[in-house]
Amino acid sequence: MDIAGVSQMDCLEAEQSACREPGSQWLIRVQYPANDPGALETIGRQFCSGPDVEVVVDPAAEAPDAPPMPVVTLADFRALDIAPSEIESDSGGFGLIRGNTNFFATEEDQTLNTTMLGQQVAIQAVPVQWTWDYGDGSEQLSNPYPGGPQVEFNQETTTSHVYEDTGQYAVGLTTSYRGQFSVNDGPWIAIPGTAEVPSEPVTADIWRSQSKNVAEDCHENPEGWACGTPLVED
Repeated sequence: MDIAGVSQMDCLEAEQSACREPGSQWLIRVQYPANDPGALETIGRQFCSGPDVEVVVDPAAEAPDAPPMPVVTLADFRALDIAPSEIESDSGGFGLIRGNTNFFATEEDQTLNTTMLGQQVAIQAVPVQWTWDYGDGSEQLSNPYPGGPQVEFNQETTTSHVYEDTGQYAVGLTTSYRGQFSVNDGPWIAIPGTAEVPSEPVTADIWRSQSKNVAEDCHENPEGWACGTPLVED
C-alpha cells in the first residue's frame, strides 16, 4: 500500500471518559492510501496521549466556508436599467394609405456590471423578440427579428404595416430580453424568463395620393394643383 501519511483522530467522547490527565486525548492512529484519503486503516491500539502530542486533523474540516454564490433572479433582471430598442423607419414615419409603411428596430446586446455579496457579477441582456403595436387597433405583431430597411418603396417586409385610413398613429414597440449572468468571469448562467422593455413611441403619418392631368407650369404658378404635393391627408 502506498502510504501517504499517518494521522491521529480525536474522539471527544472517549477523551472525556477515559483520559484523566489534563490535556490528554483519546487517540486512534490510522493510515490511508495517497489516492484514497477516505480509506482509513487503524494502526496499533487506541491510547491516551500526553498533552504534548500533536493531533493531526482533516485540513478540509478547518477550511473556511466558500463565499455564498450570488444569484440573479428574474425580479433582479427586470429591475435593471435595460435600454430599450429604438424605432426606425424608411421615411420618418411617412406612409401611404393601403401601402407598406415600414418600421424596424435597433438590436444590441447589453452587459451591465455590478457587485453582489462582495463578488463581481456581469449581467447580459439579449433581445429575443420585438412586439409591435401600430396604433390603429390592429392585432399586435410579435417577431423574433427586429426588421430592416425596405429595398424599394412600398416593399412588404416582416415588420411593415398597411394602414386602411389616413391620419397619424402612435407606433409602439416592446422588446423582450433574455438574461444571463456570470460571477467573477465564470461561466454564463441563464436567468429563466424574460424582461419586457417598452420603447419611446413614434408617429406614423399616413396620407392619400391623387393623380390628375396637370397643364400648369409650377414655376409660373406655384399655387397650381400638385405644385406642392400630390398627396392628400383627409
